[in-house]
Amino acid sequence: MDEIDVDARITDDRTVIDVTGTRDVAVVVRSANGERIYLPPEGFDDPVGGSPYTSPYQGAGAGGEESPYGGTTGSTRGVMETADGFRVTHPQPVTEFDVYRGDES
Repeated sequence: MDEIDVDARITDDRTVIDVTGTRDVAVVVRSANGERIYLPPEGFDDPVGGSPYTSPYQGAGAGGEESPYGGTTGSTRGVMETADGFRVTHPQPVTEFDVYRGDES
């Protein structure tokens, strides 16, 4: 199993979580407005052969509105691909977050 690194920065107005070493994880955050699920970016080249978390809910929702599973392009919240993972930006300070790794069997 490959090693991953998760780095969280929580301020008074937002939370930024960087995941490096894989894109094969989902991040669940809890804040004052409840729970939100962030999935890895769609369409990235996954050397392992595809993420079990790729979802049609990623990115914009119906009518171009933000989805609870991520944000629209240029949004202050959501998920963006990085060179070796992805970054989650949540518009509130989180009180708790979990990272769920895909099954590598």
